[in-house]
Amino acid sequence: MATILKGPTTLVTSPVSHAFPHIQWDPLGSLRLTAQETALLRMAETNPIEYTLADSRDASMYARVLLKLLAEASTAGAGTGAVARISDNVTDDIAMKALDEDPLGVVTHYALSKLFEIIATLSSGVSGVTVGAVFYVGKDGVLVDQWKALLRILNKGGKGDPYTQKGAALCLAHILLASCPSLRSNTPTTDKDGQPIKARPISYASAVEPLEALTAWIVSQLKNATGMNVGLCIPALTALMGTCETRILFCSSGGVKYLSRQLRIGTKGAKGSSDSKKKIGQSSVQQLYELTFCLWTLSYELNSNYTIRSDFAKDGLTATALVDLVSIAPREKVVRVALSTLRNIAMCEADQSPPPAGLQGLDGKHFLSEMMACGLMKAIDHLKDRQFTDPDIIDDVNHLHKLLVENYKEMTRWEVYKNEVESGHLQWGSTHTEAFFKENARMMEGSDGDFRLVRVLIALLSSKDEDVSAIACYDIGEFVRHYPNGRQIAKRLGAKELVMPLIEHDNVELQRHALQCVSKIMVQNW
Repeated sequence: MATILKGPTTLVTSPVSHAFPHIQWDPLGSLRLTAQETALLRMAETNPIEYTLADSRDASMYARVLLKLLAEASTAGAGTGAVARISDNVTDDIAMKALDEDPLGVVTHYALSKLFEIIATLSSGVSGVTVGAVFYVGKDGVLVDQWKALLRILNKGGKGDPYTQKGAALCLAHILLASCPSLRSNTPTTDKDGQPIKARPISYASAVEPLEALTAWIVSQLKNATGMNVGLCIPALTALMGTCETRILFCSSGGVKYLSRQLRIGTKGAKGSSDSKKKIGQSSVQQLYELTFCLWTLSYELNSNYTIRSDFAKDGLTATALVDLVSIAPREKVVRVALSTLRNIAMCEADQSPPPAGLQGLDGKHFLSEMMACGLMKAIDHLKDRQFTDPDIIDDVNHLHKLLVENYKEMTRWEVYKNEVESGHLQWGSTHTEAFFKENARMMEGSDGDFRLVRVLIALLSSKDEDVSAIACYDIGEFVRHYPNGRQIAKRLGAKELVMPLIEHDNVELQRHALQCVSKIMVQNW
């Protein structure tokens, strides 16, 4: 699938939009506007936007004036004044006060609002002029140099104005998307009146470096930002999911890992809560939905790209994040897109893009094993008992259940246990019993003899999930009992030091299993 998104993602109204009609251009000398540029801004205010954009040259000139406003205002210090501290829509009086105190801040909001209005209008096709015709110039269709004003706003980081950073990223994303060959293949060839639209050359090469810079900024936001700050990059990220070129670029920049991590952060604390919908605020639910939507979009590249499959498989993070979402089920729309993503992952194939020689193929069976280890079967069983009105959810639940059952039949009990431990999602069951360890204790050595699973169990003693810690105590104790010299191995790997404090834990069940584990380590004949 080449493209997914049709129109530009919405940019919310500026909190100081009431002040826009009152901007006086002549006193703002720091913007260094020429008389012609000032006249163009005033003319654009008095005419419908469709009229201003009817001619590609006039539209390009208007867009470049707006980009100049952003560049000059940023150079003069815009983005750190009073306007940057306003997050909600305000009254006319407060907006006018902001204009008096921080005129360049208001100008920046104005320019971004108008720039996005241009992009939205051009994308609708009503003017007969395209985004590419306005922002890519010359006989070769090269990206205008003024795009750098938008990147400069992003590079201000935490010192910048949240609205301008979100708006600059979104506008830049849509300007750059216009150069992608896969998107241009779907560009309308006629306007609203049926008249042919003359195709102009657009240089994708001129947009590659800016795309890399924007993608790097988005990935850095996903990596470092928390809470609502992540929301600054989500509109631009959603826009970049619209073409295969930008999806692949995002994945090659390490984006899948940090996107999945943000999903896990968003569900942390809610999993296992009886009131998870209240644990996750309404704005966070929307954020979870948008992030999951991006992951769903990326899942359509799995069949054709081994590297992306590898990114999805790394540390089992993606499967874990999606299973957590399905388990807490914050809203039906989040469940729907998470299930659809899991289904795409579970059905992916390695035939179109085989792995390099000597590496694992990474197909749907691999991901199904990860999902099984993360407890998806239990979550699916709960969902089957719920009454969903969306037929897509019902179909995905039934299909995933069938795939999980078929995959489970093909796995040995040891493979089920190994996947469960490696995922960190321990749940009581037939693999956490004396009979299982009698049969499989020697398998704990691992293929390299490094007792990696024992090391993982020891690490899980410090889990914030008390059930996981209790199961880890039990499994370590059974390993000690049934593996020759298991007692010395457990001590050498540091199990005793981590188990001892758990004997005094507030959780009675964890306390009991910790005491039994220590006893098995200390007593010769248990």
